[in-house]
Amino acid sequence: MVSTSSRQLLRRLLLVALVGCTALTVAGCESLDKLNPFAEKEKKLPGTRVPVFPEGVPGVDYNAAPPQPANSAYGLAPDPSTAPPAGAQGTAPAASPPPE
Repeated sequence: MVSTSSRQLLRRLLLVALVGCTALTVAGCESLDKLNPFAEKEKKLPGTRVPVFPEGVPGVDYNAAPPQPANSAYGLAPDPSTAPPAGAQGTAPAASPPPE
């Protein structure tokens, strides 16, 4: 039989696990922000809304591909100073016939 002290320990561990799981579940919910009684409601400023750049942001070409980062090697030709010699292209040299 299980003693009462081990039952109490098991009950406490289950309670702690339940509270922990509930806390993690509630922490991931975005909808609980509405339940905060201390949150201040954002008020829109009075006035008319006018677009700042109605024809698009000046200097931004939306049809062009995004630029590559400065540390990207994509699209660059290999540096000729660090290129391997012409004879060492990764292939094994032709074997010469054995002397007779």
